[in-house]
Amino acid sequence: MKTNFLKTSLLVFTAFATFSCVNDDDYGIPNFECNDPNLTANKTVQDVYDMASTTITQFPTNVVNEDILEAYVVSSDRGGNFFKSLSLQTLGTETTPPLGFSIPIDQTSMFTIYEPGRKVYVKLNERYFNITNGSLIIGELFLNSSGNASVGRISPSTYGDIVLRSCQFKDESELVRTLTVNEAKQDANLNTLIELENVQFMDAAVGSTYFDPNNVIGGATNHLITDTNGNTVIFRTSSFATYAGTVVPGESGKIRGIMTKFGSDYQFIARTIDDVQLTNERFDIDFAAPIVGNNIVFLTSLNENFESYSTTSPANRIFPSYINDAAIGSRYWGATTFGGNKYIQMTSFGGTPENNRALFIIPVDMSTASTLSFQTKAGFANGTVLKVYYSTDYVIGGNAEDATLVDITSNFTISPGQASGYPTNFTNSGNYNIPASVTGNGFFIFEYIGAGGGITTTMQIDNIVIN
Repeated sequence: MKTNFLKTSLLVFTAFATFSCVNDDDYGIPNFECNDPNLTANKTVQDVYDMASTTITQFPTNVVNEDILEAYVVSSDRGGNFFKSLSLQTLGTETTPPLGFSIPIDQTSMFTIYEPGRKVYVKLNERYFNITNGSLIIGELFLNSSGNASVGRISPSTYGDIVLRSCQFKDESELVRTLTVNEAKQDANLNTLIELENVQFMDAAVGSTYFDPNNVIGGATNHLITDTNGNTVIFRTSSFATYAGTVVPGESGKIRGIMTKFGSDYQFIARTIDDVQLTNERFDIDFAAPIVGNNIVFLTSLNENFESYSTTSPANRIFPSYINDAAIGSRYWGATTFGGNKYIQMTSFGGTPENNRALFIIPVDMSTASTLSFQTKAGFANGTVLKVYYSTDYVIGGNAEDATLVDITSNFTISPGQASGYPTNFTNSGNYNIPASVTGNGFFIFEYIGAGGGITTTMQIDNIVIN
C-alpha cells in the first residue's frame, strides 16, 4: 500500500488534466463489430467509495475472482474540452442517485472507444485510488520529480485490459439528471452527467468567447452561468475546445455537462458545443428568491395568528407552511409584533428606494376548504397596496408570472388605513366563499405592490382563517 499525501502542485495538475491538448476535427465514432468481454461486476462503485479516503491506496489483488466494477461513460473528449480522463457514473434509480468517479488514461480520442452511454467494466486488481477534489479517482501511481505521489494515468499499453468496453449502451436520457445550480454543486454529483435548466451566462461573459485569451486560468477560461435567482457556477472551457473561439450567447436555456471540482470551486464542463442549448430570451435575475417553507401541505383548514413565529430578521421571513416571495425588489413579508400581538407586515417605506412586489402564498386544498377570511391594518397610507388572488396552477417556488392569478380582492373589506400612524383596530375582511368550480390543490396569494418614493403604505395582515 502506498500512502503519500498530494502537494498543491500535483492537485493543480490533476484539476487541469481534464482539458484537451488535441484539436481534432474528426469527430466520427467508427462503427465496428463489438466483442463483449462477458464480465460480471462483483464490486460496486459505492464499495470503492467506502474504502477510499484522501490517502492513496492500492486495491488488493483478488487471486480467486478478480474484482470488477461496472459503470457508464458520461464524458467525451470529442469536443476537445476533456483531456486524457474519463468521467463515469452508475445508473441511478428513483431512490438512489448515480455515483460518479474518474479514470485518468494516457490516451487521446477516447470518444471513439468510450463514447457517452457506453457501459464499461473496470478491473480493480492493483489499481490505485483515493478521493481527490471530493471525488473518487482510479488509476496508476504517479510520482513527480520530488517523489510526491498522486493517482495518475493508466498507460496506453495497459488501459485496454483494465477499462473494457462492453456491447451495452444507454441513451443519455437514462443517465442525465436535471438539477438546479445549487442542487448540482454537491460532491455527490461530481463526475456525473447533469443538465441545468433556466440558466444563462452572466453579463460579463456575454459577447466574449468561450475561451477568452484575456481571462486564462491554467489554460482555460472560467465564465459564470446563473439561474433566475442569481445562483452561479463556473463554466470552464479549455483553449483546445473545438468551440473555444465561439462567442458566448446572451440567451437563456439549458446546458448539459459534467460537474467537476478543483479545491472548493465547482466547475461545470460541457463536452461539445451541442451541450449548450440557449435559445430562449434572456431573463432578469431575481436576487431575492422565494422562501419556500419546509412543511408545505395543501391545507383543508387554517387558523393562523402568527404568534408562533420569530419577529427577528431574517428569521421572521421564514414560514414552514407557506411561500414568501419577494417577486420584485428585495423585501419580503415578515412577522412583526406590536402591543403583544403578532402579524405579518410589508412596506416600501424607508431603506433604499425600490419597486416592490411581495407575495405571501398559502397552499390550500380547494376541494375541501369552503371559505377564507383575514384581518388587515394599513398605516401611513398613501395608496392601495394589497390584492388577494387564488391560483390553481402556481408552481411552488416558481415564478408567479407564469401562473394564472384570479383577482378576488373585491370580495373583501380591506383597511383603508390613515395618512399618519395606524388605526386602533384591524379590519375584518368578511368571508369569501370558494366557488364550487375551484377544486384540487391551489393557493391563496396576498400581493403587496409598492415603490420607494411612490406608494409606501404599510400593510399588516393577521388572523387568516380557512374553513
